[in-house]
Amino acid sequence: MNISLLNKKSSIFVILILTLVIVFSVNISAKTVIRLSNQLPPSHHISKSLELFASKVDEYSQGKIEIKVFPSAQLFKDTEIVEAIQDGNIELGLVPVNKWSGMIPAAEIFEMPFIFSELSSIEKAINAGVGELLDKAFQEKGAKVVFWVDYGFVQFFNSKRPLKKPEDFNGLKIRTFSNATAETVKALGGTPVVMSSSEMYMALQRGTVDGATTGMPAAVSRKIYEVQKFLTICNYSTAQFVVQANLDWWNDQPEKTKQILIKAGKDAEKWLRGEIMNSEREAQKVIEEAGLEVYTLSPQEREAFIKLTEPVRKNYAEKTGELGEKLLEIAFSVQ
Repeated sequence: MNISLLNKKSSIFVILILTLVIVFSVNISAKTVIRLSNQLPPSHHISKSLELFASKVDEYSQGKIEIKVFPSAQLFKDTEIVEAIQDGNIELGLVPVNKWSGMIPAAEIFEMPFIFSELSSIEKAINAGVGELLDKAFQEKGAKVVFWVDYGFVQFFNSKRPLKKPEDFNGLKIRTFSNATAETVKALGGTPVVMSSSEMYMALQRGTVDGATTGMPAAVSRKIYEVQKFLTICNYSTAQFVVQANLDWWNDQPEKTKQILIKAGKDAEKWLRGEIMNSEREAQKVIEEAGLEVYTLSPQEREAFIKLTEPVRKNYAEKTGELGEKLLEIAFSVQ
């Protein structure tokens, strides 16, 4: 009887030890999974930078943190991502900065026409204070910038004629992606139609719009060259993105996790800025080979566009107050 009781107690002890070992092993090997919503297709250079970010997070965390990227708007469209982040429905999301403009009008700074002359000017402006000022405004709305994502310049595509002067916009319906780009098209004499990037191809194919403003790499990844005939390169605006976190979720993360995400984000930023020029050159080549007529504005022709869009920049300064004025001041100072 005593031997039986002893064996029973020994069995219970062994089971307890095994249970503790299993639980401990699970905790040791458990991986933190962080979702990142991305509305762009996997072939886009921005999507590739997000995969690099995920890879670097895995490296720096020694496999303990996994960034699971969901491309092609599998989780949220670009029109839904701001609310999703604010509500905590996603940990991280790729957000077009202009999607904040309804709550933070100054966020349209990057869509102001002709304020950035070179791609390097954008990075300089962000590092000179634009990034910090906007992140402060975002945090007041429940979102934290993890890192900046440069899209590059946007251009004009259309199916009717070369756009060499503002008068060429007359009578054209142009797809735009923000209020500011819509105001620019209107100032140039066209009719703007704001729509998401996922709707653009079908609208161009059906003739709902005559043209679109978008970047060359995006035009290639979405095969816009199949339904357009002309491209005007004028570098009139840029579309900036940010990878943002829900602020409450971010504040709950261990400091080490935050440091890993920020470090990996800086790596992705650096890689992407170096990749943009290559992506734009390659995209232009694809577009030309597809048969589109490509026209680049001369400095003199560009001046006519700058003059006609002055009311857009003036209106921005008036409606955005002190924050907008500071952002404009920084942008012009780094040219």
